Amino acid sequence: MTESSYDGVCFFTLSGRVEYRNGCFCASSSSDSLDVDPLQFLALFDQLTRQAIQKERHIESMTPALRFGSNVFHVVSATFSSICAVTNGKTHGLVVEKLPFGVLVVAFSAPLRLETVFSRLEDACAAHRY
Repeated sequence: MTESSYDGVCFFTLSGRVEYRNGCFCASSSSDSLDVDPLQFLALFDQLTRQAIQKERHIESMTPALRFGSNVFHVVSATFSSICAVTNGKTHGLVVEKLPFGVLVVAFSAPLRLETVFSRLEDACAAHRY
């Protein structure tokens, strides 16, 4: 991954402590800045686990979304360890990977596609899952 490929990268521990951030995740007055809230991601992974249990019990719930100021990212794909989310119009996106030691969040914008970014991160994180 080259630095110029993504809008920003953030990594935080499973307790919510931010260990690394760059690009759009750095505090800035720019409208492109994303003020990352680690607890929001951790809560979403918890919600996904609860939804899986509810689904087995045939209880439906709404599709989750992540909010960063005026930016809303709608979750389009999720597992117990990965979340893919995009804004309306798919101009911006997030790929989130939950690892045994923390959570990696990568933000990107067009012309990069969700499938491309997810594939790269999935490959890069595979060795760290076990």
